Amino acid sequence: MEQALSDALWQLDDRELAALLARRESALRQAHAEMLAAVGEAERRGLAKNLGYRDSVAMLRTELRVSAREAHARLADALATQARRSPEGEELPAPLVATARLLNTGGLGREHLREITRIFARCPDTVSGQERADAEQTLLDLAAQASPEAVRAAGHRLIAYWDSERQPVEEPELAAPTREFRYRYRRNGQLEFTGNLDPETGATLEGLFGPLAKPRPKDDDGHPDPRTMAQRQGDALAEIIDSAARAEDLTVQGGERAVLTATITLAELEDRTRQSSTELPGYSTPEQLRRLACEAQVIPAIFGTDGEVLYLGRSSRHASKAQRRALALRDKGCAFPGCDRGPKWCVPHHIVWWDHGGNTDIDSMVLVCAHHHRLIHHTDWEVRVNSADRLPEFVPPAWLDPARRPRRNTAHLIGKHPRAA
Repeated sequence: MEQALSDALWQLDDRELAALLARRESALRQAHAEMLAAVGEAERRGLAKNLGYRDSVAMLRTELRVSAREAHARLADALATQARRSPEGEELPAPLVATARLLNTGGLGREHLREITRIFARCPDTVSGQERADAEQTLLDLAAQASPEAVRAAGHRLIAYWDSERQPVEEPELAAPTREFRYRYRRNGQLEFTGNLDPETGATLEGLFGPLAKPRPKDDDGHPDPRTMAQRQGDALAEIIDSAARAEDLTVQGGERAVLTATITLAELEDRTRQSSTELPGYSTPEQLRRLACEAQVIPAIFGTDGEVLYLGRSSRHASKAQRRALALRDKGCAFPGCDRGPKWCVPHHIVWWDHGGNTDIDSMVLVCAHHHRLIHHTDWEVRVNSADRLPEFVPPAWLDPARRPRRNTAHLIGKHPRAA
């Protein structure tokens, strides 16, 4: 039967073959769940010692011919996701209940499971049961839409949040921030340096790297930029230094200094506008007040009663700075499910392409990184803005999900807020 299946694969079209890959992956996950169930039962009944082995790891290494690392990992995963019994014989819940439930349905891959168990191995005892359950579900939601690497990165943010809750945060010396710069010249004349910057200055430098360290467009022969990330950032730093030498022409991210984005509901703004109209002659409507604030470089992000962003920029082919701010505020970075790229690495994408008659307004755009921008243009993934809450959601191809259930990105929420954690 397997030979017949292999011989028939060439007859499948692309979408049928992609659907087969998705089904086989689900079968592999189900088989791994069954393997962990067997490992857990073997550990529970002391099978290894019954057969003459030192412990379960030694038995797995010998009988299954796996590495010690893999044997330890399987045993840890089994113990973390399976119920055990108390000395009185009562069944105890698995440490990761929701993870075990998803694992047993074939909905969780081996690599995702391993990242999640590693993360919770570092969960402090001070984290409450509810917070732990919330964090587990958040990671599972992310695992359903992102790679194991994305789950690992989210786990690092989650662990940092847990650690910050345990340890008092020391306020930096804002009046005299610590900045250090050490350098020396090499024999060939090159300057070698090390140092550190305070968080605010570091964020400013990183923001400058965003536009200046981008890869160059492909050359006439179609070859991509050959520079490494370190080389691109080195060239970007050279541009920054060169611009600083010409003070009037100093490069700033986005062409402007830091911008304060104040959020307020439309009803609140209208009420406050009416109250202050006598103090601001000539400014009696929210639109006039918005224009006044814009000229003063205090840009209001005005929200309606349903949370939708209003009055941010005029329609044009390219998103305005105000619209980019609104998209960053709404999407928090790349909106594609599972992506954790920040706003400065993203571009506004027209949901209905500009060439196909799309408009350049907030409800017609979504923030995506370069990788997912290409993916949307060249695959069957679709993006739309939900009419109820005006947030972006992505519809997977039919071969990946026959029901085509819409997905949303949860990666930007992890480790940002107690409820998100």
